[in-house]
Amino acid sequence: MEKKSILVNYPKSSSTPVKVVYRVSQEDSFQTIECAVATGQSFPEWLQLKKFDFVSMKSKGVYDLLFEETKYNKNLDTVLFLDQVYAEIMKTNKYPVN
Repeated sequence: MEKKSILVNYPKSSSTPVKVVYRVSQEDSFQTIECAVATGQSFPEWLQLKKFDFVSMKSKGVYDLLFEETKYNKNLDTVLFLDQVYAEIMKTNKYPVN
């Protein structure tokens, strides 16, 4: 699996970007995206996770992100950042989402 990276500007488009390294794997109808905040950059105070993943299920040609409660009992900025990372990865790779 090839590792890729994206820059995510959060909380504003003018904020210093956070580099996230990720890799995508597919098994049957499940897609897993493993992510890590790249080393060698300043780590935002509000971000409570350095490593995280997303699991989506593909049905009728589109991906639906599966909800994982433990990931979402973080502070609001972390949750919104994770949502933005997922959206950016899906858009960059042209994966259709619901």
